[in-house]
Amino acid sequence: MEIQKNFNEKKLHEAMQMDSQRVPSRIVSWEEIERWAEIIVEKIGDFKFDCVISVIRGGLVPARIVADYLSIKDIFTLKTEHWGITATPDGKAVVTYPIVKDLKGRSVLIVDDITDTGQSIRLAIEATMQKNPKVVKTATFLHINKSEVTPDYYAEEITTENWKWFIFPWNKKEDFRNLILNCIDGTSTSNEVTSCLQKKNDLFISNREYQETLSWLEQNKKIRIEHGRITKV
Repeated sequence: MEIQKNFNEKKLHEAMQMDSQRVPSRIVSWEEIERWAEIIVEKIGDFKFDCVISVIRGGLVPARIVADYLSIKDIFTLKTEHWGITATPDGKAVVTYPIVKDLKGRSVLIVDDITDTGQSIRLAIEATMQKNPKVVKTATFLHINKSEVTPDYYAEEITTENWKWFIFPWNKKEDFRNLILNCIDGTSTSNEVTSCLQKKNDLFISNREYQETLSWLEQNKKIRIEHGRITKV
């Protein structure tokens, strides 16, 4: 998943380094997801695809939604990961789970949620081409215009001016956990954490979701809560 696909603490830290003061975020609604899927389907028009390739993790749900709109039953997956973010310094994406299905003579639509560098989409195209398809096209809900690859179909273009840290429904819990952790400066109060989220990320989390996230972080030994103060472990 590109900027939202393989979201983790290292990836978020990378974005925070780009702007130490602010990393504006935006919670994506299911209504927006449906609208973006409809836009992609409209752009595809009358072309008939035989199957959909989901670039996981981020493309898993978008691929299923697009396949549903297009009435396509065959959905296959491949997984890419940015090892440079988590284990090596080069930041390059690699295919960790390739396609296992032969696609000879088939028209294939590769689906992901968002492009960032474009490395994942490019690798997905290369991996798909090794399976001998007749046609390969790509689609993403969002396209960041600095990407090295432009999808054949996308719903919205993201520029430097309107860039946000998009929080999709399928990775909201993970994103909340990482954003909250990044707002804990040694030991912080809840008011300090929520104020940080608002100032740095334009993020307002409901009290229920905030408390659920703190509970998860504490249970998984990411934080310690004592006497109303939150300490990162």
